Parts: sequence; C-alpha cells; structure tokens
Amino acid sequence: MNITGSSPTRARFIAGSAAAAAATFASINVIAAPMKEVVIGLNVPQTGPYSDQGLDQLRAYHLAIDEINASGGVMGMQIKATEGDDQTKPPVAVENARRMIERDGAVMITGGSSTGTAIAVSGLCQEKKVIFMATLTHGNEPTDVDCHYHTFRRYNNAYMSAHAMARTLLSKYGTGRWFYITADYSWGHSNFESLGEVLEPKGAKTIKNVLLPLGTTDFSSALSQAQAAKPDVLVIIEFGKDMVNALNQAAQFGLTKSTKILVPLADEYMAKGTGDNFDNVVTTAPFYWKYHAEKYPAAKKFVEAFIKKNGVPPSNGAECAYVDIYQWKEGVERAGSLDPKKFIEKMEGHKFTATKEQESWRAFDHQGINSCLVMEGVPQASRTGEFSQFAYAKVLEVHDGASVSIPEGVSKCKIESA
Repeated sequence: MNITGSSPTRARFIAGSAAAAAATFASINVIAAPMKEVVIGLNVPQTGPYSDQGLDQLRAYHLAIDEINASGGVMGMQIKATEGDDQTKPPVAVENARRMIERDGAVMITGGSSTGTAIAVSGLCQEKKVIFMATLTHGNEPTDVDCHYHTFRRYNNAYMSAHAMARTLLSKYGTGRWFYITADYSWGHSNFESLGEVLEPKGAKTIKNVLLPLGTTDFSSALSQAQAAKPDVLVIIEFGKDMVNALNQAAQFGLTKSTKILVPLADEYMAKGTGDNFDNVVTTAPFYWKYHAEKYPAAKKFVEAFIKKNGVPPSNGAECAYVDIYQWKEGVERAGSLDPKKFIEKMEGHKFTATKEQESWRAFDHQGINSCLVMEGVPQASRTGEFSQFAYAKVLEVHDGASVSIPEGVSKCKIESA
C-alpha cells in the first residue's frame, strides 16, 4: 500500500491524548480541534483482471484531489490519500480498508471495480462507522440487499442497465433465444437475474447460462456451447480483461457475425482491447466522454483536464471516481463536519449537477440516480479524432435514471438507522 504524504495522528482528530486513548473510532470523524489535513483511502484494483479500470479511477481521484487542494481543500484541510491494490479480491480489499482506517486515520474509503469487493468493504465501513463512496460497482447488492447506512453508490446498477437495455433492445431487435456466459459472483448473478426479469416476460427464452470464475482466460468451452445452440442473442456478462478475452474469442468462433452480442456494461478500455470485435455490440454506461463532453460544459472541462494530466480521455469509472470525491467534499462542507451522521443527513435526498443532467441521492438506499446510456459499438474505421481508439460507440438511447431504477417497493434494502 502506498501512502501519499504523511498520515495524521488520531490526536489531530480528537482533542487531548487521554480522550484519544479512550474514544471509539467513531469519534475520529468528529472535528474537535483544527486540522491541517484529512486522510481518505483509495482502494482499487491495480493488478488483476480489473486493473485497467482501477488504475483509471486512481488517475481521476488524484485529479480531483489536486484540484480541491489547490482551491483550499475541504473546510481548509488538505486531502491526503492512502492507496491500496485490492487485486479484485474481497479479503484483500477489506484488509486494505482496515489498514487505511485503523493505521492511517482515513475518514472516508472509496474505490472498487467489483461488486464483490464493494460488498465486503461496505460491511467493514459500516462496522467502523466510516463513509464508503463506492465507485465502479455495478451489481445491485451494494444499494439493495447488502445496503448500509454508511455507503453511497452513484454508479448505475445492474437493474438500471437491464431495464434501459431491454427497452432499447425490445424496440430495435425483438426477443428470441438468449445464451448467457456469466461471471460467477455477485455482479454476474445480478445482471443475469435483472435481464431475465425484464426480458422473459416479453418473450425472450433463456437457452443456457454458463457460469465461469472471475479471471477466466479460456472461454472456448462456453463459446462452443453457444455456437452449437445458435442463439439469437449472446450475452457476455464479463468485465475488464475477462470481457476482452471472451469477446475476442467469440469472434474466433464466428459468433460476432452470426448472433447479436450484448455486454451489460463496458468502458473505453474494454472496447479498446477488443477493437473491431466490439462493432455492433450493445452495452450500457453511465458516462461516455465523447458524448457528454459535447453536451455538457462541466463534462467538457473534466475531460479536458483529465486528458491534459493523463494523455488519454477518462473511462466512465474514472468520471464516477472524480465526481465521488467532489460529492464527499461538498457533503462534508454542507454538514460543516466530518461526523458521518451529519454527512449522511446532508446527502440523503440531495440534488446536484456534476458532469451531466441533474442527479440525486436517494434516502432509502443511498443509490445515486442519473441517466443510463444504451450504446452500440462502431468499427475502428469509423472512429475519428485524436483519441479514436477510445471513441468506441454510438449512443442509441438515453434513459432517465428514475425511470429505470429499482422502485422502493421492490428494493430489498433495509438500511440501518442512524
């Protein structure tokens, strides 16, 4: 784990050494004396199958932190970051977060590229009474059955993607016979269940769902089964390097030419890794740098700043990481305190505008509500501009977040009381 700058002692958060010795960790989150800095934990995969996404989030976190510190910090405090590589493994993610909180004095943890790691870290942060700003986590669970009082998640979830994608697909492609290849953990299960709940009542027939472990590199057995089944639609519920391997191998089996392919969630690095094989693939995303920078001045400003600092445009996970840091800062400042309870009170129901249309934080599950894009991949020959390798898709439809979100009456979230 890398620590940027010196970490504050508990005495900076709690007045008096005697109080520090006796206080619970929750007391660390209450300002009792002037501080010069505040520590947050950046917990992302820097190695493993989701490392491209984790490293891009890290770039965005640092951009936001640099901007905030240059403009005076958070209530006059400079942000210091402590970092950890979660390797897309829940036990590692939890141990990172524990060290960040207990050793480094982090008052907020953020990160993730996996629903599995997000669920695990969310549970720890609830136990420690530390805010968790979950970033790239797409499964339903973090703001549904595994929701927690101290966790907020702005990123679209599987339910939102499934409902948005289904509306577009049903109007453009009909239903037919569907074959699934699914990552065998909470995120994959969330997407499979959410798509089935929407599509099967409309006439779509699930032929088979092949479950494969995270980190699979050889998809030939599952793809052979798909090839033999001759489905109308092949759904590849894989992410990061796993999706890149699956789709590139699907092309070798001729499936990109013989069937419509869906990937429930994709980003710039996944599309870049698959090249022309991403052509005609239908997917979703909460943010697309090319689309949003042309439509919203704040998105254009963010994209230009990210490119200037990093030499490439941001992925959708990077955009969420950037906004999450600002949302935490603004929530703390509205609360006038690092006290989690006061922060949460100022977040629940809050409406804001960041890099797109107006968004909000729901009070009952702490899910961020914002629009969901349904997109279709384009061939490399049609991608133009300086960053053509990242200009991977056209936007088919934009669905309002409230219209595709889990209704309160359907939600399994039973959030703790304060």
